[in-house]
Amino acid sequence: MFERARLVGLAALAMGCGGTATTLPGRDLDAPARMVVTERWRSGGRLIIVDETGDRLAPLLVPGDDAAGAPAVDEHPAFSPDGRWIVFASTRARDDRRRSLWVAPARPDATPRRITSGAASDIDPTWAPGGDAIVFASDRDGASIDLYRLPMRDDAPAGAIERLTDAATHELAPSLAAGRLVLQVVDPASGASWIAERTHSGALEALTDGPSDGAPALAPDGALLAFTSARLRVDGERDLDVRVVDADTGLVVVQVHVDVGDAMGANLVDTVAEGLAGPVQELIGGRIGLRILTNLTLRRRVRVRARVSAQDLGERGEELAAGIARASR
Repeated sequence: MFERARLVGLAALAMGCGGTATTLPGRDLDAPARMVVTERWRSGGRLIIVDETGDRLAPLLVPGDDAAGAPAVDEHPAFSPDGRWIVFASTRARDDRRRSLWVAPARPDATPRRITSGAASDIDPTWAPGGDAIVFASDRDGASIDLYRLPMRDDAPAGAIERLTDAATHELAPSLAAGRLVLQVVDPASGASWIAERTHSGALEALTDGPSDGAPALAPDGALLAFTSARLRVDGERDLDVRVVDADTGLVVVQVHVDVGDAMGANLVDTVAEGLAGPVQELIGGRIGLRILTNLTLRRRVRVRARVSAQDLGERGEELAAGIARASR
């Protein structure tokens, strides 16, 4: 059972989407994709085109299998700057769940093209702002994970792979903008992670102190950086969301999901909101506004299964059934 507290103030942005429903009727599936997410299940994962509301539109790719014939895991999608192509990591045709990089047109049921080969596992691809290269993480030169750059021309490699980092740590999740390259650094001994920037000399300059920072994302102008962090977690917390409300004024909402067990949890959630206000303000500056419990508890729910024939719903049964399916996602 989850309750949710809301803090309104200043913070960085992180966002995630997902869906499991069937393809929606009445949508222009020939239009280029604008948002793609990974739909995961126990034995596989595929890329799904969704709209701005999170509704599932269609699978991005034709299905694929790994070397053992099991459904492949397709993940880490990234659009090219012109929106024509999507690069992603996949276990297609690979053993031991290792990944290669693939590129596909940004349209439904696309046939992807493999762009990296060899025994290495290649992950976390992202396009350079000019669309002329892909930067990714890989263990292709040893036990550690480093960053590499692959020149591209549209959906095809256009040169040799260049190594960008060579440190005792793991370097992951690159983000590029305005001449900057930021990344997640992981200490293989302790597991601690922080955000760093690769300087023009090739050195790694720490931007955060960790110990659990990841998934960096630069703003297009390179002036702002968003990343995930566990530094705000307290006992009882199960999740934390941050979303921008007004980018011009910097107003955002921090939502803390708290597992309150069988209790109503209002007092507990209010205490969490009040307790986090100080650390949030100290961490990011600005002014904290509301510190309240919200009744929009989307994760506090009971699941019920039922089966009703569309014919039993009357003359517009098919239409009504489709509407119920959309509303239940």
